[in-house]
Amino acid sequence: MGDKGRPRSKTARSPSSSNVKGQRSISRTESTESEPEPVENTLSWEVLTREQILELLGCSPCDALTKLCSTLAISNTHINLKNSIRADLYLLAVHFAQQHSFTDTAAGGLITILHHVIARILEDKSLPEIVFESSELLTGTKDFKEAQKFDFLSTDETILISEYLQTTIFQHFSLYKCALLREQEETIISLEKIIYTCPPLGSFDPPPLAEAISDHDIEVYLNAPPPEPEAIEEEGDEEEGSEEIEKEDGGDSNPLISLGNVQTVLDTMGEEMIDKFSKDIKGKCTEKENQYMSRLGKVKKALD
Repeated sequence: MGDKGRPRSKTARSPSSSNVKGQRSISRTESTESEPEPVENTLSWEVLTREQILELLGCSPCDALTKLCSTLAISNTHINLKNSIRADLYLLAVHFAQQHSFTDTAAGGLITILHHVIARILEDKSLPEIVFESSELLTGTKDFKEAQKFDFLSTDETILISEYLQTTIFQHFSLYKCALLREQEETIISLEKIIYTCPPLGSFDPPPLAEAISDHDIEVYLNAPPPEPEAIEEEGDEEEGSEEIEKEDGGDSNPLISLGNVQTVLDTMGEEMIDKFSKDIKGKCTEKENQYMSRLGKVKKALD
């Protein structure tokens, strides 16, 4: 009872407790200041912007191909094999995103991972390395960039993208690697460009004067000098001499000697000579055959 009437003693707080509270408050402020601000994930727009992807998702394949070539600086696809392969891969990825109704974020992620795989192929990486790295990126176990992952993709989108890469690039990896890394041989046959155009309606083809003789040739023919008279006289004398010789031969020729008679005589002589020759050959062959047969008989007797 007496204790209640006693005044309470005002005890001073220990300095140690006040210091601890101050340190706690300081540590809290430092921790709040040291926490990094959340970074916006821009992996979907690494290759193409959001507006470009939305525009590609709403285009037809022909329009999408032209826009991809102009946006990604892929030129000469009609003669450059590497650029045509790259353009086809990006176009197939856009078409795949359209078929599966991907959002702009998921389509951008597909384009980014495809661009990364093509870059690894151009760096001459092996297939197991690229497959392992792409699986780590899609599952979110590895950062694509600092504090940025492909965690914005859903499970279904991740499975679809992995199956797409497996059935396109990874399944034909050797073909893509050979086509993208090997230098293309260029053979320039000709630099001329021949453009064939149809003739206008109602015109002649070829034109009437295309095969005509030029004026120069006509003038040369008309203005040609006359032939020399001496040469003409000599030719006339030779013709007269040949006619006289033919007349003499025709008058003195024997009617019994003709080409038909000569031919029959030669035929009969040739047949007689050929018959004699064939008979001689047959006789000699029979003699040789008899000699060989007698020798063979002697040999058989000796062997027996």
